Amino acid sequence: MINLKNVSINFGTQDVLEKINIQINKQEKIGIVGPNGQGKSTLFNLINNEIEPTEGSVMVPKNIKSSYMHQNVELIYKEETILEYTQKINDEIESIQSKINTITNSLQNLPNNKKQIDELSILNERYLVLGGYDLEHLAKSALSGLGFKESDLNESFKNFSGGWKMRGELARLLISNPELLLLDEPSNYLDLPAIEWLKKYLENYQGTMLMISHDRYLLNTLTTKTIEINEGIATRYEGNYDYYSIEKKEREIHLINKERNLSKQREEIQNFINRFRYNSKKAPLVQSRIKMLAKMDEVEIRKTSEISNFQIPEPPKSGRNIISIKNGNFSYKSDVNILSDLNLEINKNEKFAFIGANGAGKTTLLKILCEKLKLEYGEISLGHNVIRGYQSQEFGEVLDPNLSVFETIANNNNDSESNLRKILGNFGFNKEDIYKKTQVLSGGEKIRLSFARLFSNPPNFLLLDEPTTHLDIDGRIKLEQLLKNYEGTFCIVSHDITFIKNVNADIIHVDKNKITRYHGNYDYFLSKTKQEYELTDNKKNKITNQKTRKSNRKKNLELRQNKSKTSEKLKTLEKELDILYDQQKSLISETQSTESDFLEINKNLIHINKRIKIIEKEWELLS
Repeated sequence: MINLKNVSINFGTQDVLEKINIQINKQEKIGIVGPNGQGKSTLFNLINNEIEPTEGSVMVPKNIKSSYMHQNVELIYKEETILEYTQKINDEIESIQSKINTITNSLQNLPNNKKQIDELSILNERYLVLGGYDLEHLAKSALSGLGFKESDLNESFKNFSGGWKMRGELARLLISNPELLLLDEPSNYLDLPAIEWLKKYLENYQGTMLMISHDRYLLNTLTTKTIEINEGIATRYEGNYDYYSIEKKEREIHLINKERNLSKQREEIQNFINRFRYNSKKAPLVQSRIKMLAKMDEVEIRKTSEISNFQIPEPPKSGRNIISIKNGNFSYKSDVNILSDLNLEINKNEKFAFIGANGAGKTTLLKILCEKLKLEYGEISLGHNVIRGYQSQEFGEVLDPNLSVFETIANNNNDSESNLRKILGNFGFNKEDIYKKTQVLSGGEKIRLSFARLFSNPPNFLLLDEPTTHLDIDGRIKLEQLLKNYEGTFCIVSHDITFIKNVNADIIHVDKNKITRYHGNYDYFLSKTKQEYELTDNKKNKITNQKTRKSNRKKNLELRQNKSKTSEKLKTLEKELDILYDQQKSLISETQSTESDFLEINKNLIHINKRIKIIEKEWELLS
């Protein structure tokens, strides 16, 4: 389907991709992985024909319907609502809709205009074929899945924050149902419920999908192939992220063993040459060995980057109790509670992950714990010798762009220059890096600098808000290791499911202005919430069963008759579909008449099309 042959691209003196060869087949779902800044987004720009290769060729089928979710993009919008923006998936649909509205309004004044009536009929048929009547339903469904409330849908698109705008853009691209879907970090602005919805949606996607992501959960559940972009080279693996991770290590071990064996052979051959070089009787053998040595393979072993290899000093000792909140309440406005009835005690060496939907109050709770926000009422008390270390989501914004990496960490720090250099080295900054201005750092470098600054005065109570933002997978794995080995206490907010699982923290679920503590990790939380739902259902069933045993017998009878009823239900649905299709055709035919109420016809067509979709889905579930 898509072929990149001997593709190289460079920007100035920087070689980004070097003679890569990639074939992407129809309906493949491929994860694109690799360290930050290695050319993953460049690959997408090549496929989407936004840039030209320096060398080689990129072959993509002509007229293929594609959608590209950029990681960072300036969105173009007018005064439309979020719902209207999401429906802007096709220029032809927009054009037809505009023409239908214009002609419909014109016919109210000139109802006998035969030319316009004929044109309206043709437009309606084309609009139906393109799926125009489905758009509103699809847009509402996608926006809801990505976290928008019903009350948000008529809000002006321009009033939403950047993250919510990107959610709207993602919804727009998804409902366009392209043949080729390019997703660059689609989960960046999503909370856990939205990530789960996206996973389910993409599991049913039938086209070809390429996804750049550092979210191992999505990579493992959605992709069946992996392409690694690293140091200008593209390497394909025939499995998901976990397969790639294992296979890559095995390939590296194989190369190391191969090089070791070749090195031993070279040494033996060279020893033979050196020993008999001046022996005329052995001259033919020596020449043969020299040729053999020249023909031997050279094995290139690429060293894995250690740029994210975080190391931290031991935190100072604290008392048993770290912090406690009693009967706390917080609201930004007096009439809107964010968190209420807060009762929480955190003790030494406990580790927590705060989870919940965006806007539930996770960041608010973190800021209350570090006293960036004050409780409206209630008590908060800090334990003996507790030193807090807080890192916000906006870590990059609090770095002075005019300071160097070293100056940033040295500010308000009395430690020696050698110790500060060592701390920076522990977070992946070499001798040259420390003189860079923070304004030229990448997102990953900024977060590493923020961590270095945080640990230059080691805290024993870490409060981290979305610490994996801008970290590649290698960085996330190293951060997981750091937190697992950290001898202090921590609370983190994260939407990275694999990260939450791997740090093995207890869960605090923030939902509906309340917090619920689970004495176990994320898997335990899932099992407990499932049990709670099942217990609720079982209690309801028990009450129902106690009221009447007859209903049990009826249910059993219904189960036996279910097959027959399903068959009857299918027949009923099919009959209704036939009727609706006939009504649809009839309404389109009515547009030929000069006496028709065209506004009413369009309303009825929209209603009928929605009903058809509902019945078709019900039919699919039963059949």
